Amino acid sequence: MSSMRLVQAMGVAPMADNMFAKWHGIDRKQIDWGPIVNADKCTGCGACVVTCGEKRNVFGFDRVNKKAVVLFQDHCMVGCNNCQVACLWHAITFATDDEYIRSLAATIPQDQVKREIEAKLKDNPELVSE
Repeated sequence: MSSMRLVQAMGVAPMADNMFAKWHGIDRKQIDWGPIVNADKCTGCGACVVTCGEKRNVFGFDRVNKKAVVLFQDHCMVGCNNCQVACLWHAITFATDDEYIRSLAATIPQDQVKREIEAKLKDNPELVSE
Protein backbone atom coordinates (compact mmCIF):
# COMPACT_ATOMS: atom_id res chain seq x y z
CA MET A 1 0.00 0.00 0.00
CA SER A 2 1.38 3.43 -0.89
CA SER A 3 2.16 5.87 1.93
CA MET A 4 -0.62 8.23 0.87
CA ARG A 5 -3.18 5.42 0.71
CA LEU A 6 -2.03 4.25 4.12
CA VAL A 7 -2.37 7.81 5.45
CA GLN A 8 -5.93 7.93 4.15
CA ALA A 9 -6.76 4.47 5.52
CA MET A 10 -5.36 5.42 8.92
CA GLY A 11 -7.25 8.71 8.95
CA VAL A 12 -4.08 10.72 9.53
CA ALA A 13 -4.24 14.33 8.45
CA PRO A 14 -0.99 15.50 6.87
CA MET A 15 0.47 18.68 8.34
CA ALA A 16 0.38 21.88 6.37
CA ASP A 17 2.76 21.44 3.45
CA ASN A 18 4.50 24.72 4.15
CA MET A 19 5.47 23.87 7.74
CA PHE A 20 8.45 21.79 6.59
CA ALA A 21 8.64 22.99 2.97
CA LYS A 22 12.07 24.62 3.31
CA TRP A 23 15.33 23.77 5.03
CA HIS A 24 17.35 26.95 5.43
CA GLY A 25 15.77 28.26 2.23
CA ILE A 26 16.24 25.05 0.23
CA ASP A 27 13.09 23.37 -1.10
CA ARG A 28 12.71 20.27 1.09
CA LYS A 29 11.45 18.17 -1.82
CA GLN A 30 14.85 18.71 -3.49
CA ILE A 31 16.68 17.17 -0.52
CA ASP A 32 17.19 13.41 -0.50
CA TRP A 33 16.88 12.82 3.24
CA GLY A 34 14.48 10.61 5.14
CA PRO A 35 14.21 7.21 6.78
CA ILE A 36 13.64 3.94 4.98
CA VAL A 37 12.14 1.07 6.98
CA ASN A 38 13.22 -2.46 6.10
CA ALA A 39 10.00 -4.38 6.79
CA ASP A 40 11.92 -7.66 7.07
CA LYS A 41 13.95 -6.32 10.01
CA CYS A 42 11.21 -4.22 11.64
CA THR A 43 9.79 -5.92 14.74
CA GLY A 44 6.98 -3.40 15.16
CA CYS A 45 8.22 -2.17 18.52
CA GLY A 46 7.30 1.44 17.64
CA ALA A 47 10.48 3.04 18.99
CA CYS A 48 10.90 5.06 15.79
CA VAL A 49 7.28 6.27 15.91
CA VAL A 50 7.64 7.63 19.44
CA THR A 51 11.21 8.87 18.97
CA CYS A 52 10.36 11.09 15.99
CA GLY A 53 9.37 14.61 17.06
CA GLU A 54 5.70 15.15 17.84
CA LYS A 55 5.25 17.86 15.23
CA ARG A 56 7.07 16.04 12.47
CA ASN A 57 5.36 12.64 12.72
CA VAL A 58 7.39 11.10 9.91
CA PHE A 59 6.24 7.63 10.94
CA GLY A 60 2.94 5.89 11.30
CA PHE A 61 2.11 2.38 12.33
CA ASP A 62 0.50 -0.24 10.11
CA ARG A 63 -1.68 -2.21 12.54
CA VAL A 64 -2.42 -4.90 9.95
CA ASN A 65 1.24 -5.77 9.31
CA LYS A 66 2.37 -4.63 12.77
CA LYS A 67 5.19 -2.55 11.33
CA ALA A 68 6.34 1.07 11.38
CA VAL A 69 5.86 2.88 8.08
CA VAL A 70 7.19 6.15 6.72
CA LEU A 71 4.21 8.39 6.05
CA PHE A 72 5.72 11.84 5.60
CA GLN A 73 9.35 11.53 4.56
CA ASP A 74 9.59 15.24 3.73
CA HIS A 75 8.80 16.04 7.37
CA CYS A 76 12.06 14.46 8.50
CA MET A 77 14.47 17.05 9.85
CA VAL A 78 17.39 17.16 7.47
CA GLY A 79 20.34 15.49 9.17
CA CYS A 80 18.30 13.91 11.97
CA ASN A 81 18.65 10.16 12.41
CA ASN A 82 17.25 9.70 15.92
CA CYS A 83 14.90 6.99 14.67
CA GLN A 84 17.83 5.04 13.23
CA VAL A 85 19.75 5.32 16.48
CA ALA A 86 16.69 4.20 18.50
CA CYS A 87 16.06 1.14 16.32
CA LEU A 88 17.74 -1.80 18.04
CA TRP A 89 17.09 -4.06 15.05
CA HIS A 90 18.83 -1.88 12.44
CA ALA A 91 15.61 -1.70 10.41
CA ILE A 92 16.01 2.00 9.54
CA THR A 93 18.47 3.38 7.03
CA PHE A 94 18.92 6.58 5.07
CA ALA A 95 19.75 6.74 1.36
CA THR A 96 22.28 9.54 1.91
CA ASP A 97 24.89 10.21 4.57
CA ASP A 98 26.43 12.99 6.67
CA GLU A 99 28.67 14.16 3.83
CA TYR A 100 25.61 14.79 1.67
CA ILE A 101 24.11 16.96 4.43
CA ARG A 102 27.40 18.80 4.93
CA SER A 103 27.57 19.55 1.20
CA LEU A 104 24.04 20.99 1.34
CA ALA A 105 24.85 23.00 4.46
CA ALA A 106 27.85 24.52 2.69
CA THR A 107 25.46 26.08 0.15
CA ILE A 108 23.38 27.92 2.74
CA PRO A 109 24.11 31.65 2.69
CA GLN A 110 25.30 32.97 6.07
CA ASP A 111 22.68 35.69 6.05
CA GLN A 112 19.98 32.99 5.78
CA VAL A 113 21.03 31.41 9.06
CA LYS A 114 21.45 34.83 10.67
CA ARG A 115 17.86 35.76 9.74
CA GLU A 116 16.63 32.43 11.11
CA ILE A 117 18.45 32.74 14.45
CA GLU A 118 17.29 36.33 14.94
CA ALA A 119 13.67 35.33 14.25
CA LYS A 120 13.92 32.33 16.59
CA LEU A 121 15.41 34.38 19.42
CA LYS A 122 12.80 37.10 18.94
CA ASP A 123 10.02 34.51 19.15
CA ASN A 124 11.71 32.64 22.04
CA PRO A 125 13.45 35.17 24.31
CA GLU A 126 13.93 32.45 26.96
CA LEU A 127 16.61 30.96 24.66
CA VAL A 128 18.87 34.00 25.10
CA SER A 129 21.63 33.50 27.65
CA GLU A 130 23.25 36.63 29.02
